[in-house]
Amino acid sequence: MDNLKVMLAAIVVLLLPSVACAGDTGEQVVIGRVVDVIARNIVEIESLTVQDADDQIWEFTTTDYVGVSAGHLRQHQVLGEKIQVTYRKIGGQLNASDVRDAVVVPGNAPSETP
Repeated sequence: MDNLKVMLAAIVVLLLPSVACAGDTGEQVVIGRVVDVIARNIVEIESLTVQDADDQIWEFTTTDYVGVSAGHLRQHQVLGEKIQVTYRKIGGQLNASDVRDAVVVPGNAPSETP
């Protein structure tokens, strides 16, 4: 019974940030594989292109540090590992505010919210 409580608590903790980010802020999330990444400098990304599970191409710009470097994303590109991009549409462009490794629960595919 205690193991079940711990597991449920862990699930809530993992899902809570996704729900909070998708609230009234206008932010959305897409999960996919890195197609291209252009660095602004050693830490910041200028632009990022992602392909989701439906083969839709998403092109993002950034204004600040988004949590990962271009080098980290290139590693994901080479290995085919998925990432999660939190973004907001501003002036007709998709502006990424947070990029992180996609969390995949064994036996479940990560969900996508275009």
